[in-house]
Amino acid sequence: MANSKRKFAITFIAVVLFVLAACLIDNANFRRTPIPSLNSHTFENGLWLRYHWYAGKHVHERDWQAMLQRLRDFKIRYAYFHVLTTRSDGSLKMHKLENALKITSRVHTNCPGTKAIAWVYVAAPPQQDGSDLNNPAIRKTLVDQALWLVNDCGFDGVQWDYEFCTNDNAGLLKLLEETRSAIPKEKMISVDTPMYYPGILWGWSDDYFKKIAAKCDQICVMSYDSYLYSARAYSWLVSEQVKHVSNDVFVSNRNCKIVFGLPTYEDKTLAHNHTIESLNNALRGFANGYENGGAKHSQIEGVALFADYTTDEREWANYSRVLLTAQ
Repeated sequence: MANSKRKFAITFIAVVLFVLAACLIDNANFRRTPIPSLNSHTFENGLWLRYHWYAGKHVHERDWQAMLQRLRDFKIRYAYFHVLTTRSDGSLKMHKLENALKITSRVHTNCPGTKAIAWVYVAAPPQQDGSDLNNPAIRKTLVDQALWLVNDCGFDGVQWDYEFCTNDNAGLLKLLEETRSAIPKEKMISVDTPMYYPGILWGWSDDYFKKIAAKCDQICVMSYDSYLYSARAYSWLVSEQVKHVSNDVFVSNRNCKIVFGLPTYEDKTLAHNHTIESLNNALRGFANGYENGGAKHSQIEGVALFADYTTDEREWANYSRVLLTAQ
């Protein structure tokens, strides 16, 4: 019996080591695969910007000029400025009217092709300060905050970032519907979403994406935190987003557009291995899905980088080469 257990353990370890070696070799080979260029197409891309702008942490003019120049140089259509988080009752934890007006006025003056969007993080229960979107009073408070952001602060729209939103959450649909009814029609409603996942292992179904698309102007698919450790598998999953979500939106609401969030951050978590979920691997997936995945181009605006403070010059160069060269 002891010999049998020993043989099994040795066999198991050998299989694990073989699989790991195969993954490492495949990841190395996959990283050498050229990224298909999409520079014959015109995209309208986005960028998530840190809360420092809204919180007033950038006090030097050179920082503002560098940020505005970056928006212009890389043709950022949607600048998602983080206005921080909400309390459990739906109210913003921080109201910084003067800083918000500085953001919107300077973007509008210096970057006429860019929309300044208020990116609002709302925690989902059971997290601390989690907001139950099935509660009408909480939704009303959130909508009131959206009205303040677009009417008083001058933002061009709001982006609801409700994390982690489970598949088929009814409260988010109601929040989107009530936000649309309240804020001016020319102001944009954007929503951050998990990925489409086959079998809904970790993410949303095609059916729920269709429901969400019917209620908003823009969907931003956060194409990261996949729990995958194979570059090829991750890139394939990104390509699946492009195909599935664009077809879902095409069926549901052709006025709704999609931006695919791609990672440039290097945090090390169980869900995110930055050597696998790299910008290059994400760009490979986006390009392959766009060109070869049966995607509905009419619904796709482009990509959004997460985030401004983690994107280095090499990543900006790759982004430009794949997406901007011919524009």
